[in-house]
Amino acid sequence: MSGERWVNGGDLDAVAELLQIAPTGHRMMAPEELIRRYDRILAETQRYLARFPQEHMSMTVPRRERRDMRELGYHVFAIAEDLMKAKDGDEYTQGNRPVPSSTQTFSDIVDYGSEIRERLKAWFAERDAAAWGKKLSTSYGDFPLHLYLERATWHSGQHLRQVVEMERLAGVRDVEPLPSDLFDGLPIPDRLWE
Repeated sequence: MSGERWVNGGDLDAVAELLQIAPTGHRMMAPEELIRRYDRILAETQRYLARFPQEHMSMTVPRRERRDMRELGYHVFAIAEDLMKAKDGDEYTQGNRPVPSSTQTFSDIVDYGSEIRERLKAWFAERDAAAWGKKLSTSYGDFPLHLYLERATWHSGQHLRQVVEMERLAGVRDVEPLPSDLFDGLPIPDRLWE
């Protein structure tokens, strides 16, 4: 906020304009590339969760003591589910909802991930080119669907990075690095635990 003007903090270029500083220069990928990238992020999350030691399901996440691995793993996919449900006037929860009691194992989460990946592909296929410019007015702000897709993609990606680090903290040997190009072009935070 500056005097009587304000902008949504989720739009970094609008913040830069308000503060009269240089814009980020970030340009969103085309929706087709974002959805391919999102599917890769979800697939990688499944791969890491499938090998996560079940005895560490209740291990808590740094700086989020109320979030354990069950919640973190589920959250990666719930973000995509909330993207698909986003509508004007909705509270956009970005995947922040309780994990169903039926989800008790990493295998359960991986299965949920498979369901979400299939639904996300179908959801994307139902959208025409005009859909991506259409603005949605939600509790998160008034943004085009394209931005919501980008936000969901890097948000899940950030939590994938955390899943990988949690695997290291759980003592898993030889944790494989993520593909080096997985986050190229996404406005993902520099810090792991943000």
